Amino acid sequence: MIQINHLSKAYNSGNVVSDISINLESGKIYGLIGANGSGKSTLIKCISGIYKPDEGEVKFKDAQIYNSENCKEKIGLIFDVMHFLPMYSVNAYAKYYASFYNDFSFDKFYEYLEQFGVSKKAYAENLSLGNKKKLQIALVLSRNIEFLLMDEPENGLDNESREMFRNIIREKADNGMGVLLSSHDLFNIESMCDELIFLNDGVMKYHGGVDERLSSIQKWRVRTSLENLEGLVVTETLGNVFTVLTEGERGTNKEFIESKGIDIIDTEKVTVTDAYTLMRQKK
Repeated sequence: MIQINHLSKAYNSGNVVSDISINLESGKIYGLIGANGSGKSTLIKCISGIYKPDEGEVKFKDAQIYNSENCKEKIGLIFDVMHFLPMYSVNAYAKYYASFYNDFSFDKFYEYLEQFGVSKKAYAENLSLGNKKKLQIALVLSRNIEFLLMDEPENGLDNESREMFRNIIREKADNGMGVLLSSHDLFNIESMCDELIFLNDGVMKYHGGVDERLSSIQKWRVRTSLENLEGLVVTETLGNVFTVLTEGERGTNKEFIESKGIDIIDTEKVTVTDAYTLMRQKK
């Protein structure tokens, strides 16, 4: 388990993350969501030990991650962009990478390369964006890590590779690995994650189960005039038909809508995108 206690990190412009406390458990996939500049990447870099917190602490197995090489070796990182050294083949790069990590498995690495369709003879720097991302994933997952931190890991992947990648990550989590995933692809978050973490302006606004969050929200398709919609979050408009979101007790919200003279046409399935919209409205 990774323990984050009252974590704050600031740059010259001010706090980027402020007073964040959360425990990240093994065997779970956490979805980290928030707008650009909300502090997601900074939080990941603090958890991984790249950045030293200004206040608070990040611990893994009761040791401060920033000060412990042993802790850092048990945490894998997959970033949006990875730069490869020039004139290295995929195979040569794996040997270079393995020289830093005693737990690197070439058997696993070659298995992932075959799954993803990446040649070990190709030059790493000449690979397409998608194949560079596949190489990065193969390198990191070929180690015996206990926690995986990912920032937009699917950028550049085609649909088949995305599905393959999600299955691999789910299997890893089922076998006890903890995962923190930051992505703007909210469908990906919904399909993969057990719990949500929502950041807004560096502050954690929500942490809890995906199902728990979605069950607290209602999505209504209604017919009315625009002036009747005060107090409701509108997500879609088509003439005098609107899609609106409410949060809390369903019966109470239904009565509130009908008390405004609004005609409820039907209800729709709530998604993580809807939860994100509501949380953004509450900032």
